[in-house]
Amino acid sequence: MRDFILDTQTIRYWYDPQCLQHDAVVGNINALRKRTASSADVPKLVVSVVTLGEIEFGHRVARVPLPDAQEAYTSFVRKQLPFRLEVSEDAAAAYGELRKLLFDKYAPGEKRKPKMRPEQLIDPVQAIALQIQENDLWLCAQAIAHGMVLVTNDRMQAIQNVAAGMIPPLVTENWTLPEAVRG
Repeated sequence: MRDFILDTQTIRYWYDPQCLQHDAVVGNINALRKRTASSADVPKLVVSVVTLGEIEFGHRVARVPLPDAQEAYTSFVRKQLPFRLEVSEDAAAAYGELRKLLFDKYAPGEKRKPKMRPEQLIDPVQAIALQIQENDLWLCAQAIAHGMVLVTNDRMQAIQNVAAGMIPPLVTENWTLPEAVRG
């Protein structure tokens, strides 16, 4: 059974009972745990350092910082997701391949000139043209590199389109839908 890497929103839904998606996410986590309780092959629920960075950013830009609430959330993440996934060289290679595939398919024609310097290919406007968010691309690359299932509510249609032909492929699940766990 594959391990699961959870994105920032999925973790938030899991943590916060006020979120409409909370019950579905908790139900899927409980179903996964129940299904694998008697198995020797228990999948890990993993958090990426990219996601941890997003959480830290959110805490730092909060308009009304609530240190106790932020500490409770951080504590929940540490306790529920003790497995951390660093950005490895394999993930960097998968990132490069994904970004190249996105660039080839979605970059505006004027951006595809031969002999462009690499720094000309990386700009914030390009992320919009490629229909991506950088951190999502890193999570996808980590999932591909480590053969994990990315748990996300984001559609990431452009990434899904180009990653379909990669080996291993990108596998995603949306745990905000009831009974979504496939594993």
